[in-house]
Amino acid sequence: ASASNLLTVTLSPDCDVAGGSLVTLSGLTGSLTAGGVIGVNSSFPSLIASSGSWNQSSGELVVTTAGTGLVHGVSYAMSFQVRNGATEQGSPSISVKGSVLSVDGPFSGEGYFEAMVKASGDAEGVTGGAAPLLIVLPRFLVRGVGQTNPLAWASNTLRVTLRANSDLRAGSLVTVAGLVGSASVDGNVSVNASVGGAWASVGAWEQGSGRIVVSVSGEGVVNGSEHVLWFVLRNGGVENRTAASVSVVASAVSVYGEFVGQGLYEVMDNGGSDAIGVSGGGNPMVVHVPGFAVRWIGQSNPFASASNVLNVTLSPDCDVLAGSSVTLTGLSGSATGDNASLGIVSVSGSGVGSTGVWWQEGNLTLGVTGSLSNGSVHVLSLTLRNGLVEQAARDVSVVMRVKSADGEFFGEGVAAGVGASSAELFGVSGGSGALRVHVPGFWSASIGQSNPLAS
Repeated sequence: ASASNLLTVTLSPDCDVAGGSLVTLSGLTGSLTAGGVIGVNSSFPSLIASSGSWNQSSGELVVTTAGTGLVHGVSYAMSFQVRNGATEQGSPSISVKGSVLSVDGPFSGEGYFEAMVKASGDAEGVTGGAAPLLIVLPRFLVRGVGQTNPLAWASNTLRVTLRANSDLRAGSLVTVAGLVGSASVDGNVSVNASVGGAWASVGAWEQGSGRIVVSVSGEGVVNGSEHVLWFVLRNGGVENRTAASVSVVASAVSVYGEFVGQGLYEVMDNGGSDAIGVSGGGNPMVVHVPGFAVRWIGQSNPFASASNVLNVTLSPDCDVLAGSSVTLTGLSGSATGDNASLGIVSVSGSGVGSTGVWWQEGNLTLGVTGSLSNGSVHVLSLTLRNGLVEQAARDVSVVMRVKSADGEFFGEGVAAGVGASSAELFGVSGGSGALRVHVPGFWSASIGQSNPLAS
């Protein structure tokens, strides 16, 4: 549809046709080419005029014979360009008539319109596409889109699966639109393809419209072949569990003129799959802010200056790759100095490193050394020395950074409060709360004696 199209006509007259006679083709309807004079090429340029009179509405082209005219029984070919219409249509009925100039007077010999035999072969990969002014919209019979990583701010691979209904020559364009919400700014992005050499290695990305345009290259795309393209974008940072409405359109280059075959945007299938342990996370542009569904902390000893075992229970709400990190903040008031290798004990669960980086101001960063799955429960313990002064239980928060397998950007969580016990411990009110410190003493203290005499 809308493409430049070359129509080729082959005629063999059943009588001699003098120069100056007229050949009229009728029924070439559905073209966008405006009425007027259009160019004509022929196998015998000295015998057929190089232009003809075109009527768009009736689809008629009138061509004049030239020179000594046409000889009966000889085949003559002529071709001309028109622009196809913008909507699909079947090949119209086309007929031809001759008006043979008479050397004996003003009246020409008039023939009848006769139906032409139309080509029935394929063209541009379209079955029966050689039939004149058969028009199809270039489109994708398979059009799927999905992603590998829904985590906020993470590098995310978008995968597009396409199978066209026609051939797409090198220079054709495929536009995927509606990938809104990405943090990737305008520019070129690297594109990989399952069929090497058929696609350009970069695509033009536009952040506002969520649009990427990729060119067909090399030998082009063959009708019926399936192609998977993938490229990496950076997710936005806001939770969004609704899949984007993504659409795709093709613009097919024509070798017969300047106008491309133009398709219409069609909605792509997203599949509804999960990713990184996030329900529906494989749908395009779904974003999840990673965190912990279970967050809990308690302690073993509230007494000032005492060794104190802190127990932390965490359960992630997504899958977490090795190389990720977990940071606890708010553990202030400890007497334990900075330590880049503070011992960590995995009481239950696995995948967290045996040491963490401790800052006395109250921050602890733990490394993930093995993959954690969504919903898995991990109980960790660490030993700190309590401070010297009385203090209330601390308000502790936790945040995670999740490594992405798709690129440099991590999935970034936001700090969330960690639940804590307020139960009494060793007779200390709220003594099980995180870094609750009590200076032990006596409610009352008195002393006396029974005998003041020396020796």
